[in-house]
Amino acid sequence: MPIRESPQPAHPLPDLSHAPAKRATLPAAVRRSLRDMFGIDHLREGQLEVITRALAGEDTLAIMPTGAGKSLCYQLPALHRKGTTVVVSPLISLMKDQADKLGEIGVVAEQLNSAQRQREQDASMERLRDASSPVVFATPERLADPEFIETLQSQRVALFVVDEAHCISQWGHDFRPAFLEIGTALRTLGQPPLLALTATATADVIDDIRHQLGRPGMPVVNTGMYRPNLRLQVVQATSEEEKLERLLEALGTVEGVGIVYTATLKACTRVYEQLLAAGHQAACYHGRLPTGERRANQDRFMDGEARVMVATTTNAFGMGIDKPDIRFVLHYQVPGTLESYYQEAGRAGRDGEMADCGPALLSQGSAGAAILSRAPLPQRRGSRAGAPRPARFSRRRSDVGDGPALCSAATVGQPHRSGARVAA
Repeated sequence: MPIRESPQPAHPLPDLSHAPAKRATLPAAVRRSLRDMFGIDHLREGQLEVITRALAGEDTLAIMPTGAGKSLCYQLPALHRKGTTVVVSPLISLMKDQADKLGEIGVVAEQLNSAQRQREQDASMERLRDASSPVVFATPERLADPEFIETLQSQRVALFVVDEAHCISQWGHDFRPAFLEIGTALRTLGQPPLLALTATATADVIDDIRHQLGRPGMPVVNTGMYRPNLRLQVVQATSEEEKLERLLEALGTVEGVGIVYTATLKACTRVYEQLLAAGHQAACYHGRLPTGERRANQDRFMDGEARVMVATTTNAFGMGIDKPDIRFVLHYQVPGTLESYYQEAGRAGRDGEMADCGPALLSQGSAGAAILSRAPLPQRRGSRAGAPRPARFSRRRSDVGDGPALCSAATVGQPHRSGARVAA
């Protein structure tokens, strides 16, 4: 399978080569919260710049890789800005995870979504009216609820956060049309300070995010996509039976907990049943499951009771889920775009330890094979002695089987070693 360089985007990426000359510092009270409540002494690359801008009420589009700590960029400012921080999340599982994490450190965070019972929603709305909760998580559909918007108008919105902001552009029309209404909600709320967060955004996606949110001049903090701790591998199989065989072999060699992604509900169910039959501690997650069962399966995975979560790529399980010790992400079927693959693969190794993103199992002549064959070779700019070498792709025997394979020991993304860059 030949590897070809991907075509250049229609519009070049923004020039992010000029970092601020003066490094920001956090106020003493904020540093105390960071240490005493979050247990953090040192911020990761890009976090300081984004948090400082959020504290100052400055609009920011932050592009930071999975595991870089994007959630902290609004959680910490929420404790030190007057008013309510509104976080729009695309998935109920995502907001549940983030709200639970805040609850563990004593921060009251409300959730407003369809998975809640009506009495729970009523109680959340009452606390929101009383301004007793510094953070509220809501689905984008909730922004169409007049009662919710009127309640927010009666309060001070300290910060408006759009999590997984690429959904506005890449998935907005198909995945969640309500994302396209966020700009209207911002205008109705008087244009509060805005923080948009994502792990991936091309130049065109950046422009579209700005346009959809009505902030054409929103500055961008971009720390790059480089993930040196992720190992990639792709295996080409000749049949569904061989794919399943390779998957079982891979699960027998990798350690720890992880996710297996499928593109269809049928494949998700089949793989889940096969894993159970093979003796694996597995759980299943897809859109056809009842809400309670999805929640229970997510909790089993988060608590370590289920070693493998089999999930469809269409429900984006794992987006924003704060489970740092995921040691592998395997793709039984490859998603429709390279950006989606990066998002999903990047959910491994959030703790910085080595993790496996593969094998991605491809059928001969599949669309997934074409998508990955167009991927540019991962390379390091300004590589140093002792650093990992650029990837070499070749057709050879797979590390997990005997079939023809396109294998790589590459790490993910392009590095940015000179710190976060801010571009207007």
